[in-house]
Amino acid sequence: MFYRSLILFLISLNGIAQNKNQFNFGVPIKIPLLVAGSFGELRPDHFHSGTDFSANFKIGDPVYAPEDGVINRIKVSTFGYGKALYLKHNNGFTTVYGHLNEYGEKINSYVQEKQYQKQSFEIELFPLANELPVKKGDIIGYIGNTGGSGGPHLHYEIRNTKTEHILNPLTVYLNENVVDTEAPIINGVYVYPLSDETMIDKNNQFFEVSLKKSNGTYKSNTIKAKGAIGFGINTYDTQNNSRGKNGIYKIVTYLNGTKTFEVVFDEFSFNETRHINQFIDYKYYKQTGNRIQKLFVINELPLSLIKTKKNNGIIELKKQGDANYKIEVYDAHLNKQTIDIPITFSDDKSIQKEIPNGKYIDYLKDYVFENENVSVEWDARTFYEDVYLDIQFGKNALKLHKDEFPVQKNINIKIMVPEDYPNKDKTFIGLIGNYKVKYFDTWKRGNDFRIRTKELGTYELVQDLKAPKITFLSSKEVYENQDELVFEIEDEVSGIGTYNAFLNSEWILMEYDYKTKKLVHKLKDEKYLNGNNVLRVEVTDRVGNNTKFEQTIVVN
Repeated sequence: MFYRSLILFLISLNGIAQNKNQFNFGVPIKIPLLVAGSFGELRPDHFHSGTDFSANFKIGDPVYAPEDGVINRIKVSTFGYGKALYLKHNNGFTTVYGHLNEYGEKINSYVQEKQYQKQSFEIELFPLANELPVKKGDIIGYIGNTGGSGGPHLHYEIRNTKTEHILNPLTVYLNENVVDTEAPIINGVYVYPLSDETMIDKNNQFFEVSLKKSNGTYKSNTIKAKGAIGFGINTYDTQNNSRGKNGIYKIVTYLNGTKTFEVVFDEFSFNETRHINQFIDYKYYKQTGNRIQKLFVINELPLSLIKTKKNNGIIELKKQGDANYKIEVYDAHLNKQTIDIPITFSDDKSIQKEIPNGKYIDYLKDYVFENENVSVEWDARTFYEDVYLDIQFGKNALKLHKDEFPVQKNINIKIMVPEDYPNKDKTFIGLIGNYKVKYFDTWKRGNDFRIRTKELGTYELVQDLKAPKITFLSSKEVYENQDELVFEIEDEVSGIGTYNAFLNSEWILMEYDYKTKKLVHKLKDEKYLNGNNVLRVEVTDRVGNNTKFEQTIVVN
């Protein structure tokens, strides 16, 4: 028995040593590592898949390869990660760099050549293993603000190359490079009634628990309850020298000393990230903009981030007695906050819950609803739990409740367009809300218009008869090699679909930033002639409306 234990101990030590040696990586940037967005942080419709490092509000600091490898993927996108780079290493992991302003010189030349070949700014490339090798410390890019970025920063990821699971860079190897001695911030703790007979402090509605801090621990008054209850928490983390409200690393709950629920933001896969909408109190988020992380699970929630869920984190109070519920919240440096909540059974008379308005939906069933020329359908488990939906049909329109329940599968909406409906080619099914229209790619076959969506709300036929707008912002009489040609483009209804520009009938590369509506060509590409050049720009929206701009410019 002794030798077996010794062998297991040595194997464990060897595994720890291998894991430590496996990530002999350097830092991706040489400016101080200030976390502007943490791994797993709660974002709209997804968990944040990397760690964002602040760039002190400026663009252009170099990004370095943390280890030898090969560039195996490059993606340039108007949205998402913007200019992104994927670097495959020999240890079975891939690092990812998002929102870059530019790539390193060799990579940039490679990308631009492909863009001109395909005549497209947006491009996805998969270089061969011997095309773009890099060594540790090579400059592979420069910090930027491209794509869906909200400000200059580096989005940095570590992925398992084989499984494509994303790992937390701080807990993998970067913890020692980030200074964080500050414990997470507790914004609020909430208690939920989870059965018809549940009563909590003579109430059957969820509410915020009153907390006071004493000797470093948050404590609440005794909660008097019966039936099934669950808790949720609104919390975030801060870091030395940074006031960003980042996500936390781990939450653990205990009931009378026994672990009941644990969520750890260490690794997850992309196919589970949308389940964030069930992990949080989605309705509360849509009403207030604040996110409560639920410390319990209703039905199924396929999240590998959840490591423990005894009784799904639900507390059952059925008889006289006291209990103690404890929540521990950690950041990636294991700074901790503790919350103690005493609970006692109270056999208060139950209050009958009001039945919500709308159609009762059993989440385990398929559904089809139709009226005249409009129909909607979805499969079982499209919702996470039973719901009541307000479903109303209108003329070429459908009200499908409002956006307060999370949806995990596609809902199919079909509108049979009237035979005499005008401008069908300029028509799409759109989501109407807050005086805005959200465009959906609409599948059309004759009069049959269809979309797929994961959002509740009001849908109707929308026509876009307005062409995009093009404004030339550059105003020099004579341009030089270092200058840029800058346009502003916008479309009010369906949005920008495609854009192309030409100098003397030859296609030129234009970089598009949807945030600023800017379309930019750098004359250093040297696609011009000395002297007069005919500049032409064409912009088409998503339903085919087109606008053209043409002007002669002088370049020396």
